[in-house]
Amino acid sequence: MECDDTKFILTLHKIEVMNLTIEIEDQENYLFIKELLGRLEGVKIVKNDYETVEGLPISVFEKIEKYGESLKDEDMISKKDFFKFIDEEICRLNSQK
Repeated sequence: MECDDTKFILTLHKIEVMNLTIEIEDQENYLFIKELLGRLEGVKIVKNDYETVEGLPISVFEKIEKYGESLKDEDMISKKDFFKFIDEEICRLNSQK
């Protein structure tokens, strides 16, 4: 095997994937939106073959619901404590800038 001085350059492109769910009630609007999105470069329309509840697949929703039912009072914090924690985290994150 021979070797030469040729340099190889590898270019990596950052690929960002964004999933977007649009719920449309009117069939006419659905066809219009589907056609419009289909014209955009890089857009792929994926058929939703699973049942959803509040935008989540039903299996995920059921697991969250089951988890919520298993919580006890001692597992929870008050609304006041929750927002206090959020304010503290915002201050902590802002101080890192």
